[in-house]
Amino acid sequence: MKSKIFFAALLAASLFGTTACSDFLNEDPKGKLVPGAYFSSQDELNMSLVSLFTKVTDSQSYTNMMYPQWQGDDITANPGSNKQACAQLDAFSASADNKGVVAAWDKHFDIIHEANFIIDNAQRTPTSKEELNIALGQAHFWRAYAYFYLVRVFGPLPINLHNEDDHGTAELASVEKVYEQILADLMMADKYELPASYKGEPRQMFGVDVYVTQQAVKSTLSAVYMAMAGYPLNKGTEYYAKAAEAAEAVILGQKAGKYDAKLEAEWKNIHSMANIYNKETILGVNNSPNRSWSHDSQLASTMLFESLGGWGDAWGEIAFWKRMPDGPRKAATYDPKLLKDGKLYDWWATKDGKSIAEGKTNAIVPEYHPMFSLFTVNDDGHGGQMMAPYDYTAKKWRGMLNGRRHQVIRYAEVLLWYAESAARAGKADLSLAKECLKLVRQRAVEAGEAEKVHGVNIDAMTADQLAQAAYEEHGWEVAGHWVSMVTRRADQLRMNDLKNTFASRVANQPVEVAPGFTATEAVPVSGAWNDNMNYAPYPLQETEKNSRLKR
Repeated sequence: MKSKIFFAALLAASLFGTTACSDFLNEDPKGKLVPGAYFSSQDELNMSLVSLFTKVTDSQSYTNMMYPQWQGDDITANPGSNKQACAQLDAFSASADNKGVVAAWDKHFDIIHEANFIIDNAQRTPTSKEELNIALGQAHFWRAYAYFYLVRVFGPLPINLHNEDDHGTAELASVEKVYEQILADLMMADKYELPASYKGEPRQMFGVDVYVTQQAVKSTLSAVYMAMAGYPLNKGTEYYAKAAEAAEAVILGQKAGKYDAKLEAEWKNIHSMANIYNKETILGVNNSPNRSWSHDSQLASTMLFESLGGWGDAWGEIAFWKRMPDGPRKAATYDPKLLKDGKLYDWWATKDGKSIAEGKTNAIVPEYHPMFSLFTVNDDGHGGQMMAPYDYTAKKWRGMLNGRRHQVIRYAEVLLWYAESAARAGKADLSLAKECLKLVRQRAVEAGEAEKVHGVNIDAMTADQLAQAAYEEHGWEVAGHWVSMVTRRADQLRMNDLKNTFASRVANQPVEVAPGFTATEAVPVSGAWNDNMNYAPYPLQETEKNSRLKR
């Protein structure tokens, strides 16, 4: 069995084998990274991609960069403990020095700086046109990815397209101008005609592509067009049509065997540590199986409640959990019951069996919320990870680091993006769109429920009903999965729905979670809504440098 070596370490060792590689990877990404003589060989071009991919993994390796996703109606936080950064964003009241706000900004601009370095300089490498296209395609794609994350979290942004520090002088570009740049980068990546699959390490490892493929580019184009169709640009039908066209290209390519993508037969296998290199993932971020702080996933304990031995970074919002259709997907997204002291309890269980709507001191599990389990792993009995689908009835692994591959875009999402976009675009023939929705639901919900939503048969749906059903379905598919390119919060932003989540959280009406048992949210939300609350504040460190960073 081949050694599981992370692509960056493998590339560094095989190409250089000296401390120079380590020095390069540790360079400050701001400003010029290396002397102008760089890019004198294919090896150096490869190493520039190593540095870029390192920044990509850094942007997702722990939760801070993703805290803005707590604004969605799927995720909430502990109101106490050390989770104040999460709770602030969950309450739409983040401070400018919130560590999640700062990390989201810094880590994604790190990607942009690395991509700029390649785009500015790669052309002078003495190599083939094909190799240049691959390198430039990766750089343009990841720059687009980073700006796509940032524009949905912060709104207007300074745009820097060169490997130079602007020293805090950049003007703010409007949301529309940022999206124009995102599209320009994705169009360049598409123009370079990246392979549908790669050969050889580190471009393909463990049977999956590490480098960005053409289907990943097209899938991302679909997501971007959808975002532009909705709030705040509201470009509407025309852009939903563009989104449908891009997603359809991926679906038809998959049907024709051009793209090696497939749905996992069982939902529980999607996030199983035994199946992290699956073909449902169209865009993934690889991490080191060797558990190194520099290249790994630090998410294994983030969903396990603190009272049960985890970090408890994210709790499931109660109303969202209540609405989510029962079935294999819900059972694999949340722990159906919580294991405490060797016994299983409903999350709302109390010590005396009575409701605690007015206070929570009587709860068996003090968090008194649904508990996500997408990143949780079982203990193998020897202190290691169980390489199998997660089992909520078994002992949890308490480790901090693992080699989980983060699933940024899954094929199921592309199917749903097509279904929703085709319906919103007014496409005359919606038969493929309806087929896509049914395919996703077949493995997700209880038997007999796959072909209807809210009692309406999918084949009989109007375009409006289909669009709404596909939109809701995507929310269930990515619930609690903050590393997705399109999270629940991102969907809600597009539909101008975050204001409704805010209003619901301010009201904080009790939810009946079981007969005789109600629950309310723990993080207090108050005040009056304004549209600036759709976005996080600009980081204090940046506004002190650049006075233009203001709303």
